[in-house]
Amino acid sequence: MPIYEYECCNCSEQFERLVFRSDEAVCCPKCESADVQKRMSVCGFKSGGDKGAASSRVGSTAASGCSGCAGGSCSTCH
Repeated sequence: MPIYEYECCNCSEQFERLVFRSDEAVCCPKCESADVQKRMSVCGFKSGGDKGAASSRVGSTAASGCSGCAGGSCSTCH
């Protein structure tokens, strides 16, 4: 059961929602509009292969050697 990030097309509210089924209706918690759009999000995971390995970031260049920062959350990491 993944947590998805959404943005309301009506009021621009950004929110997260735990989605149980792919056909489940999602409404904005602020204005209750059903006109919402799923946002691209970045998730982290920890590899079980290396003991003590740092978490990798999926969807960013941090895992592939971002020179901007070590956390992968600065403005230079896309």
